[in-house]
Amino acid sequence: MDTNAANLASAVVTHSFGQLPDYIDGASLRLLPIDLFRAAQPGVRTVRTYRVTTPRTGLVLDTAVTSSLTEAEARHDAAQYTVAVSLDGRTVRNPDRYWIFYRNNGPQICRIYFPGDLGSLNMGANSLVLRPLPAGRHVLHVVLRQRIAGKPPATLVTDYVLRVLDRAPNARERRSAPPDDSNPASLGNQPLVLRTPRR
Repeated sequence: MDTNAANLASAVVTHSFGQLPDYIDGASLRLLPIDLFRAAQPGVRTVRTYRVTTPRTGLVLDTAVTSSLTEAEARHDAAQYTVAVSLDGRTVRNPDRYWIFYRNNGPQICRIYFPGDLGSLNMGANSLVLRPLPAGRHVLHVVLRQRIAGKPPATLVTDYVLRVLDRAPNARERRSAPPDDSNPASLGNQPLVLRTPRR
């Protein structure tokens, strides 16, 4: 299973564009959805709920994403966010420690191929990996507050209502995960896909 935080954070972003399936790494990880185009309005609280049914497998969650031409700008934009996460009412401590910063075509990224100008973007993602949860119902609650100069902050709430099945990933789910040994030379102009790690 991949433990590279930049790979996993970028996989969630890629998934949000419909370029990766729900599962990666032989279904040892499930990518949770994030709406990258959700509007943040000063002084307004918006709530979105995702209902996800999943086997007992790891979950990858990006709570916030920034992108810019430079790392400094990506970090500056990330500093405008305050993140709070809870699982079944239990607060995740120090969520700021889960920020990861990387360049799309940088050395930290070894499994996602970004063509053209996308490769030069510097990204920031507040990204967490959850161990497989017990079977049953769980609620993952994310509150993202974005500071906007001279205006009240915007508040984006995302609830993930999780139904965890009492089983491991099945054969269909494992087959849906992209192969880990994809050859980058064969990708052509496909924009965002898993590729072989660099040696």
